[in-house]
Amino acid sequence: MQLKKSLARPHTAPEVDNSTAVARATELLVHGLRETDAPIADISDALARMAAALNDRNADVAALRSLLTRDLAVCIESLQSYDRLLQQLTQARDLLAGPGPRFSGGPARREGTTELF
Repeated sequence: MQLKKSLARPHTAPEVDNSTAVARATELLVHGLRETDAPIADISDALARMAAALNDRNADVAALRSLLTRDLAVCIESLQSYDRLLQQLTQARDLLAGPGPRFSGGPARREGTTELF
C-alpha cells in the first residue's frame, strides 16, 4: 500500500518564508533578552537594600515598612519583564512553527498592574 502524501505535518508550512520567520524570531529573542538586563539589576538592588535594612538593628519601624513596601513593588514590577519575555518566546515559537491551530489559555494580562497574587 502506497500513500500519495506524507501523513506527517512538516515543521513549517510551505507558504511560510523561513528566512523571514527566523530573522523575526531572532529579533524577538534578542530584544526580549536585552529587556531583562535592567529588571534583573533592579531586583538585585532592591534585595540588597531590603537585606541591609533588615540587618540594621537601629532602623525605625515606619521607615523599614516604607522601604520594604517600595522595594517589594520594585521586585514585582521587575518580575513582570519575564511575562513579556515569555510572550516574545511564544511569538518566536509561533513564527518558526508556521500557521496552525493556536490555543490560548491562562489569565488575561493587565498592563501596568502591580499585584502580589
